[in-house]
Amino acid sequence: MTLVSGLLGTINTSQGHGDPSMTAAPSRPFAVRSVSAKILAVVGLLSLAMIAIAAIGTTQMNSIGLELEEIADQNIPLTETVSKVTAHQLEQAILLERLLRLGGIDTGNDTTRFQATMAHFEKLAAQVDAEIKAAEHLAEQALEHAVTEEHAAKFRSILAQLKDIEREHATYDDHALEVVRLIEAGRIEDATELARRVEQEQENLDHELVELMEDLEAFTAASARAAKEHEQQAIRQLVVVSGVSILVGIALSLLIAIRGISRPLKAVTFALDRLAQDDTSVQLTVRSADEIGRLAVAFEAFREKTIEIKRLQAQAREEEERIELEKREVTMRLADELERTVKGVSDRIATAVHELEQTAHSMAATATQTSQRAGTVAAAAEQSSASVQSVASASEELAASIREISRQVSGAMEVAAKTSHQAQASSKTVEGLSASAQRIDDVVRLINDIAEQTNLLALNATIEAARAGEAGKGFAVVASEVKALANQTGKATEDISQQVSEMQNGSARTAEAILTVVQAIARIDEQISGIASAIEEQNAVTAEIARNVADVANGSADISANISDVSHGATDSSAGARQVMATVQDLAGQSSLLQDELDRFLLTIRAA
Repeated sequence: MTLVSGLLGTINTSQGHGDPSMTAAPSRPFAVRSVSAKILAVVGLLSLAMIAIAAIGTTQMNSIGLELEEIADQNIPLTETVSKVTAHQLEQAILLERLLRLGGIDTGNDTTRFQATMAHFEKLAAQVDAEIKAAEHLAEQALEHAVTEEHAAKFRSILAQLKDIEREHATYDDHALEVVRLIEAGRIEDATELARRVEQEQENLDHELVELMEDLEAFTAASARAAKEHEQQAIRQLVVVSGVSILVGIALSLLIAIRGISRPLKAVTFALDRLAQDDTSVQLTVRSADEIGRLAVAFEAFREKTIEIKRLQAQAREEEERIELEKREVTMRLADELERTVKGVSDRIATAVHELEQTAHSMAATATQTSQRAGTVAAAAEQSSASVQSVASASEELAASIREISRQVSGAMEVAAKTSHQAQASSKTVEGLSASAQRIDDVVRLINDIAEQTNLLALNATIEAARAGEAGKGFAVVASEVKALANQTGKATEDISQQVSEMQNGSARTAEAILTVVQAIARIDEQISGIASAIEEQNAVTAEIARNVADVANGSADISANISDVSHGATDSSAGARQVMATVQDLAGQSSLLQDELDRFLLTIRAA
């Protein structure tokens, strides 16, 4: 009952729904058994059924064998011995009649024949006594080995009859010999009177022997009929027990195989297929603590990791778009600000050059104004330098953001690697399940071989029964039934082999689904690697922006230096108009060059 309750608990557990934590209830201890243990339980049930059938058959055959042994070794020999006693007693009676005739009671006296007949009579008397003793010995042995109390009572009655016959036969022999002695003594009348008494004793003895023979024959026939009935009853019991055992074993085996193994495994396979198709909403409701339950736990962890990877991918894309937008805005803002600043400086330089050209001949008078203009240009250059520093700071912040994104992408790659390892571990678990199914298939083949050997033994028993003739017909029927049971066992093992094959196919499909998931993770890892490469490119672009900003800073420094030269030139304007004009022309050329460089730089920045 404990084994059956555990099996039913496993079946009910496999039908549960809800939290896929696969924690078995304490009231169902068999639910925590492994898949191999469940399959071995199936084989154990069928083995127990076969053992029960064999035990019942052996017990019944032993009982029938004892009954047949009693008939063959006790009843029949006892009947034969009593038959000999009866025959020899009748022969004694014939010899006594002959002695009476030879003694002169009915015929003439013939001394030679009389003595020979007398010797034969005495010999038969001793032989009958020995046969009665042998019959008593057989009856005592039968009493010791009686199968039932009824048979023991019958053998006690037979033994008592034999004792009475032994006493009566001894009396008969004594009186018969007394008749012979009276004849030899010539006392014919006394011999005749005693002969009549001997004749009555002979009739009583013959009657008791015939009655004993009839009792033995009836008892032997009744024992044979009882053995035949017991044989038929044993066959019926074997058929009923075999049918019930096989049906119960097959039913429980199918329940364990389908509800405890096949159905949960199909659920896991279906969920893995859905997950491989990028459906993360699938829920797995297998609740057991065996290999399939652990596979379901691994599936749930893998599903959560997949959802997390998708979330990180979406977050990385959003962060990348945001950084790209901010970078574009900062670049455009810096470009516009730089353009306004430098354009203002260029305009002021052009105005100053124009004024210097107009006042070339009055350089000394306008030296102070030129110095003031130069101060204004220097302030503008300082403002431009400050703007460039702002651009540099923004570039540094942009680079830091890109490095943070790179770190998060690296974390996502590590999560994908861990998930891939878990999927590979699940694949190994499925491979172990396939190996267990293969071992169970070997056990089923062993049971099938045993059934074939049983079939062969039944065939040999049929042949031996045929050799035994009429006495072996009962054994032939039993051998035929055993052969039929062996064939039913072979069919049952074929059904189990088919179920094990289906389980192996389910394990193969599960392994293929896990391989598909691993490949999907590899593709995700490739996409994350592409994101990392794009981030590296963005980092390079940011570095290029920083270098361009540094170049602008250098240009601003050059402007400051040139303005300082203009200031010195204005101070030294008294050196001569030519030097002033040359300086003004040089300044105009530098301003034009600066404007061209600025236009090219802004064009590059805006196109980036």
